Amino acid sequence: MQVSPHTAEQGFQGPLIIKHGGTYTGKWESKDADVPAIDIRTKEPVIIENAVIRGAGPLIRSVGYGANITVRNTEGYGITPTPYSDYKKPRRFLNVDVFRNIVIENCLLQSTAGIYLGVQYVGDGTPANTVKIKYNKVRNIDGRVYDGLAIVQFVQFNYRGEVPHIEIAWNEVVNEPNKSAVEDNINIYNSRGTATSPIRIHNNYIQGAFPFPANEKKYTGGGIITDSPGTDSTMATAYLKVYDNQLVGLGNYCLGIAGGNNIEMYQNRAIVSARFEDGSLFQCWSGGIWAKDYYKLNSTYNNAMHHNVLGTMGQTGTWRNDILDSTFVAAATYENVLLDGTITQAHEKEEYRLWLNKLKSNNITIGPINN
Repeated sequence: MQVSPHTAEQGFQGPLIIKHGGTYTGKWESKDADVPAIDIRTKEPVIIENAVIRGAGPLIRSVGYGANITVRNTEGYGITPTPYSDYKKPRRFLNVDVFRNIVIENCLLQSTAGIYLGVQYVGDGTPANTVKIKYNKVRNIDGRVYDGLAIVQFVQFNYRGEVPHIEIAWNEVVNEPNKSAVEDNINIYNSRGTATSPIRIHNNYIQGAFPFPANEKKYTGGGIITDSPGTDSTMATAYLKVYDNQLVGLGNYCLGIAGGNNIEMYQNRAIVSARFEDGSLFQCWSGGIWAKDYYKLNSTYNNAMHHNVLGTMGQTGTWRNDILDSTFVAAATYENVLLDGTITQAHEKEEYRLWLNKLKSNNITIGPINN
């Protein structure tokens, strides 16, 4: 373990460099956007637990080591961004390129830029070499960097290679207008599960997706999307099941297929009043679900959207439940349930009550668990 000199808040140590596997517990902080609070430089299994991490840039980073990282029962906070060199350094809770196993469970993410997995999977395809993102409490995914914005998500996959046994489940994500700057809450980009073990995104509660500032008209983010400008034989998004999620108060869209194959989105609930807390209407577009062969690379087929419950209003205060620019290639099955009547903020609040009841009935605790 190497701890670099750093002026940190009382009770916090400066940035931590981990060169050997093991379990690490403590409080670490970096006030420099170019320096991660924890930099993992080993392929050996690393467990970070019962920790508190604060960063002006990446909180936990591993670049080029084939990471095997477990983070649990840990709090992560984004702090004031600072100037950066070379490229934008958003405050990712976890930023990893080459990986074999990633587990993030029972953590708190506050004003961070979420979780990014990119480049390449180098695991062995077993349940011990996969991705699990579960039971986390997330507040205000925030892409603000020094003097600007970066495109960030709660979860972004951008890796190459098929990965079985992936699960993103039982996370509570709440983004507030003008306190968050999130693009897609979950974006699966040129990343794949397998035919026998698709990526499972289920039982998440996702509330809020807005431009920054929130009253802007242009916004390209939203809820859960598959995006795939890759070709089918090499890297197109494929093999996903997205189900039993609750999507509440989102701008632009709730569920989307912009590309990919063998994707099934079903039994989700999309409830959008398209109004802010003060009752004013969204200025950006808002809608329900959509599917489109956006890139036209012959890699979008065999997809389905069915038995989703839709109640979404537009920025004019009227219904907006379209499946936009859809084709039978993009979504061969489209059978969903449209709610009657005007959707209000009371409906959105009821969704949160349903979520809390679901957690209770399944005996699930989200966020850090006090020992």
